Parts: sequence; C-alpha cells; structure tokens
Amino acid sequence: MRHIAILSLALALCLPAVGQAPLTKQQKIDRILEVTNPFTAADEVVNQVRGMLQQLQPNPNTQQQKKRNEALDKISKISYERLRQLRPQLVKFYDETFNDDEIDAMFSFYTSPGGRGATKKMPAINERMSSLIQTEMNSLGKEINKIAEDTLR
Repeated sequence: MRHIAILSLALALCLPAVGQAPLTKQQKIDRILEVTNPFTAADEVVNQVRGMLQQLQPNPNTQQQKKRNEALDKISKISYERLRQLRPQLVKFYDETFNDDEIDAMFSFYTSPGGRGATKKMPAINERMSSLIQTEMNSLGKEINKIAEDTLR
C-alpha cells in the first residue's frame, strides 16, 4: 500500500493535472521569453560601461570604486526597467510573427534540457560572433571605401 501512495505522489508531481487547460499561445510566448531572457542586453550595457570606466580609471581608489559600483547599479536598474517595459511589445512581435505550430515547437525546445542549455550558452556565442562580425565589417568598410573612391575617380 505504501508503494502505491509513493507512486501516486510521484505521478502527481510529474504529470499535469487532469483537466488542466493547455497553455495559451500568449502563455507559451511568456514562458519562451522567460527562458530565453532577451533582457541580457541590460547586462551587456553594464559590462560595456564597466569596461569604459576601467579604461578611464584603471586603478580607482576606494571612494572612486564605491562611486563606480553605485553608478553601475543605477545603470543596471534603469536598463532592466526599460527592457521590462518592452516586454508587451516583444510578446506582440512573437504573436504576430510566429504561428501556433512554430510557438509550440519553440516552447518545446526552450523548455527542454537542450533548449535550456543552449539558452545559457547563447550570450557567450553572441558576444564572440559580434566581435568577429564587427572586425570583419571594419575590414569590409575599408574595402567598400576603396571601391567607392575608385568609382568616383
């Protein structure tokens, strides 16, 4: 009898409640945004400012470091608040861009262990890609300028 009670409890924890309504498209989009966290852009802003401050003031004293930390905290709060205000628009963009089947597939992926792992690793990949692309675009810009100059002669 005890085994049946334990098995019943395990099943109740693992399975959705019987009669529970399936998630709506809106709820799935909300969950996708929670998991993918597009608000990591706020972290990137803070990191960029941190880097700039480090270049401007490589060896801050205690008071300067305190002011720096306060400024970074303030920038972080402002950035996150602004991005939170954009959330309804992001939901709308997903809703207008992806059909129900696409949202279902994205929801399944991003809530899976593989999707959660990919989400955690994407900021590092994006940073590396951004750096690579920026370097290449700078090089390309020089070539484009030369072509434009040759064309105008």
